[in-house]
Amino acid sequence: MRGGWIGTRVLKFSRSLLCAALMSALNGCNQEQLWKLPKITGHLPDLRFSLLSDTGQAVTAQTYQGYLVLLFFGFTRCRAECPATLFRLASIAKQLKDNAGRVRILLVSLDFEHDTPQVLHRYVSAFDAGQVIGLTGGKEAIEDLAKRCRAAYRPDESDSGGFTHSAAVYVFDPQGHARLLITPNDTMAAVAGDLQRLLDPSR
Repeated sequence: MRGGWIGTRVLKFSRSLLCAALMSALNGCNQEQLWKLPKITGHLPDLRFSLLSDTGQAVTAQTYQGYLVLLFFGFTRCRAECPATLFRLASIAKQLKDNAGRVRILLVSLDFEHDTPQVLHRYVSAFDAGQVIGLTGGKEAIEDLAKRCRAAYRPDESDSGGFTHSAAVYVFDPQGHARLLITPNDTMAAVAGDLQRLLDPSR
């Protein structure tokens, strides 16, 4: 009789444990569904670089510690994709309201021979002075950062001096960890919502 009672208690406990595990899994799924953008946590290394800013200052990833970093590869002679992306990112940052100042948009130039700090400064100033920052450097430094982000690009076959490159924007949290990927197909509302969540996890 006692053995049957113990067996019943064990069975009830196992069922309770199973229910708790299922509830936890469902909550985890609900938490995952809150993210609208593709998550890249664990797929890319932490942010690391040593480049020149558009003001001519030597900067590293540590320069932007404490900021949410939106990293984009492009070049100033790009006529459509790059300006459209930067304008969109600047507009999204404004939607963050009180948190807008905690965002830095970094344009890493693939055209390092043409895009000097002076050229970059004139270019990024047209979007949002201080928040959009142009970065340039030597060939190896640019290639190293592109490889770390797995960013694909190649010079155009024509003599235009342009590049074919990915339109992806890499999101690094204030600690420099890779977190999200923004694509042209993501709505501004979805991007703003996920960025706000990174800046204010309690939301």
